[in-house]
Amino acid sequence: MANSLYMQSKIDRAVKSYITAYQLSNSQSLNKLIVASLRAAFQNATSISLTEVDLEKLSQEKKCTLTKPLSEIYIERGEVEKAERILAVCGQTISTADRREIANRESDKPLEIAMVLPMSGELQAYGEEIYNGAVIAADIYRKESGRQIKIVPYDTKGDPIEAAQIVSQLAISQTTDAVVGPLTSEEGAVASAILNCGSLPMIVPAATEAGLTRLSSTSFQLSPNIELESISLAEYAYNQLDADSVVIISSSINDHIRMTHAFENHFKKLGGTVVAVEYYRSRDKDFGTYIRDIKSILLGHPTDSTFYISEDGDTLDFELLAAHVDCIFMPGVPKQLKQLIPQIHFYNLNGFYLGTDGWGDNTIYKLGDNVTKGAIFASPFLEGKISDEFMTLAAAYDSRYGKRPQRLAALGYDAVRLLCQSVSSGINRESLKENLQLVKNYNGASGKISFGDYRENREMPLYKINNKKAVSLDDLEKEISE
Repeated sequence: MANSLYMQSKIDRAVKSYITAYQLSNSQSLNKLIVASLRAAFQNATSISLTEVDLEKLSQEKKCTLTKPLSEIYIERGEVEKAERILAVCGQTISTADRREIANRESDKPLEIAMVLPMSGELQAYGEEIYNGAVIAADIYRKESGRQIKIVPYDTKGDPIEAAQIVSQLAISQTTDAVVGPLTSEEGAVASAILNCGSLPMIVPAATEAGLTRLSSTSFQLSPNIELESISLAEYAYNQLDADSVVIISSSINDHIRMTHAFENHFKKLGGTVVAVEYYRSRDKDFGTYIRDIKSILLGHPTDSTFYISEDGDTLDFELLAAHVDCIFMPGVPKQLKQLIPQIHFYNLNGFYLGTDGWGDNTIYKLGDNVTKGAIFASPFLEGKISDEFMTLAAAYDSRYGKRPQRLAALGYDAVRLLCQSVSSGINRESLKENLQLVKNYNGASGKISFGDYRENREMPLYKINNKKAVSLDDLEKEISE
């Protein structure tokens, strides 16, 4: 049964069956065969999931017979802590000679990072920008540590299937320590799924789709995802603005629908009320119908009536009658937002404006502060306060490439810098992953980075439109406190 499961690539189940067979066997020859099979399975697998608990049912003699070859494989992979734990089952430890050999081997081994990016095709320029930033980070690591590092490019051509095939081969590679890439959310999703149950760490630098890192326990996402934009704004509205009610006017683009759902669910979870949700089409220019529908809900008056009769009997133009709500959340693209925002102002729908990354555009700022009304928006794409890491990158980048690094170069730089800083006593996949998970408040070239429970960057910058420009909310708050 174990052999059959192994042939089907169901390694974990095969190992369990081998252990059961080993427990029940009374034959010396069969015992040797089982141990040899387990050793082969461990050597060929990308990770070993066997623990001390799995060995509890074995006799002490069988435990010790098995732990020796297993610990040797751990040692070969540089996973010293796992080797120590498995040897402790039989009261053993790694010998001084083995420790010396491990230290010598690890000190000579270069850190090898695979750059899985589009190096040809329509997305080539984006892939090369990330790669160039990684090269700068590698140069700095060599100078700072005196250790070797290899940056190896692999061309995905921007194709998710190609990315998956490359990552699947790297997962079983004996030399690759980590992956930076792929570029797009589609590539990142399939690559992350390929790494499920594997040990190869992968930092996806630029993709912003939510949920990528939930497909694998070794995937990390450097750019804050689109749902985090909405969650951060919902928390700001409820906690900082003391908002109890909100209306949502959103584009019907898929990403904006996801943002709307994330905002709506989180705001309700916090205790707020979503009064109305309106979706407009990508070709819409006149948003009056959507705004009037919202006003009719807020005012309790049908939109098919031109005039509104007040309680005092006065006749008022319904479209010009003021309607109030605590906040108005508006995910969208700049082209439509620059038409939507003035129309909301014209129809006298009043509330604190909240926006997503589409608001980070000069065409929005130029509408004027009387129209944008001090809107707060979230965006991971704007260049915030220049960090020391960015200054280091910029100087080296200009010297090497003769130009200023863009955001993608900063992301490639940060990904490699984080991997280099995650190298502990030895270079191995497990320790790299564990150390990356501990990253909090890292001020990188691309911005602040803190990995959450699912290894996604939880740092989402918020901006305020002030004097026809976007100003970091953190910087504004510091100025006020000072």
